[in-house]
Amino acid sequence: MNENEQLALEIQGRIKQLEELSGTEIKTEMDDLKVVLLKNPAACQLLLPEDIGRMVSCIKKLMLGAKTLAEIKKPTSRKKPQIDLSADLSLEGF
Repeated sequence: MNENEQLALEIQGRIKQLEELSGTEIKTEMDDLKVVLLKNPAACQLLLPEDIGRMVSCIKKLMLGAKTLAEIKKPTSRKKPQIDLSADLSLEGF
């Protein structure tokens, strides 16, 4: 087994571990995995479509978590009381 195959196996193992993580753990691990992938393009060529699919599902999980968090922190809009600015400009009564 050459060095690239060994790296590919390690990357596959890290990808499988992503499915068990959540929240900030998964974000940190995805960032670390990105660095490893960028440093080892030859090992990336040995990844299987299933591995890529697992990474995509983890990214979707991250995005859904971020969207949910943004909705929770979304400020509620307070409506200001409306002031009646209409005036009676008719000439009746003069």
